[in-house]
Amino acid sequence: METISEDAEAELELDKIRKKYASLGDSIIVVKLERSPKAGLGLSLAGHRDRSRMAVFICGLHPAGSAAKSSPPIKVGDEILEVNGIVLHGRCHLNASAIIKGLVGPVFKIILLRRKAALEDVAVKPLTQFPVGLDEESEDRFAGYKGVRDITIKKGPAGLGIMIIEGRHTEAGRGIFVSDLQEGSAAEQAGLNIGDMILAVNRDSLLSCSYDAAAAKLKHTEGVVILTVCSPNMKDPDKEDPSGTSGASGNQTPDALSAGASRPQTPRPTPSPAKAEPPPDPATAPVKPNQEMVIEINSNNEHLGVVLLGGSDTLINGAGAVILDIYKAGALGRDGRLQVGDQIRECNGVALTDKMAHERVCLSIKLKAPKLKLTVFRPEPVQYEDVEVELARKAGRVLGLTCVAPVQGTGVYIGDLLPGSPAEVDGRIQKGDLLVSVDGKDLTGADYIAAATALKLCANKTVIKVKRFKIISK
Repeated sequence: METISEDAEAELELDKIRKKYASLGDSIIVVKLERSPKAGLGLSLAGHRDRSRMAVFICGLHPAGSAAKSSPPIKVGDEILEVNGIVLHGRCHLNASAIIKGLVGPVFKIILLRRKAALEDVAVKPLTQFPVGLDEESEDRFAGYKGVRDITIKKGPAGLGIMIIEGRHTEAGRGIFVSDLQEGSAAEQAGLNIGDMILAVNRDSLLSCSYDAAAAKLKHTEGVVILTVCSPNMKDPDKEDPSGTSGASGNQTPDALSAGASRPQTPRPTPSPAKAEPPPDPATAPVKPNQEMVIEINSNNEHLGVVLLGGSDTLINGAGAVILDIYKAGALGRDGRLQVGDQIRECNGVALTDKMAHERVCLSIKLKAPKLKLTVFRPEPVQYEDVEVELARKAGRVLGLTCVAPVQGTGVYIGDLLPGSPAEVDGRIQKGDLLVSVDGKDLTGADYIAAATALKLCANKTVIKVKRFKIISK
């Protein structure tokens, strides 16, 4: 009976793997790593620089991890194709991280692709700084935050009951914040508060972590979960009370001070100042033109029913979002104060910036919460950018433009662009642009049928005019 040595079996297996991924290149590497109970693999993952492409790159190797001591050696820039038979090629790096952490192990068979120019495709720069240890990070890493504490939560079938958002605090900086808590949830009972900043999940830091990565880490936790949080809005007890009653809490009166404390002297009568006009109630205050205002929407954990424009990956970029349409059945429609063209600059304390992509802008506003506090601005008149584009198509082919009849207002706006069509390839017209004319025919007040007919019957070389909302800077 013929026997095959372990080396020969390994060579045969490697040959099969190379044939499987032959179209990707010749530098296919197979590595086996063992994860100990107290130390992880030591791999830091990143995605592709081109957001339209999915890949799982290694962007850092922790010196204390098993990956840094592997044979053959793993290098920064290597792309992970498989782990323990699970194909990760073409998948999101956030999903890959969750999959790897969920594997039982302790032995991990990793198939890697190595390319010379791979580092140019990695979304982030190679990591050079790591915690002191994989299981023991420096004690003072959160020393600069207020009210740092550990909250232990037992995760049940209903989950943690936490809703999070990525935002920026004036003192704590950018991070992941608790935007809402389900009533009676495990997190609420454990003492987590709305507005707390989550610094780490099971000692895994969330500093400089994106919303997607943080959500994935929270989602894949099991059993007892330890959240390291801080309270960025907590008052500093060392600072003097501006009311002059040092040592008393903000809601105490002089009579509430401890016995034996000197009581304040009765101040001399002074002329009564003019009574200041009380600020408008954000729950009912109307939106005034050309004035930044704060309003409160009673959303009752329901959908807002709004179509938004804006984001760093669109042609409408600025510190805010523009309302394109409002559905009557949604929370904004029922409230009735906002209208098309209004700009939202902040939601529940999270300011919108020109660095946020469209998806992040929408996630920051379209929250399911009992109430939403919005900072809004209504430009009057509404400002637009006029865009004129000449598109060419082959006979019998479409331009690739669709139109949508708005719930509020007249005319139509551009809907989804057909992938690969002349309009999509040209790139100067985008979803949400308001259709003005086709080949000189005015369509500003046209209905859906008239606009769709004009687009369908236009010449092979046609001129499209649209107007695009502008975001007004502060």
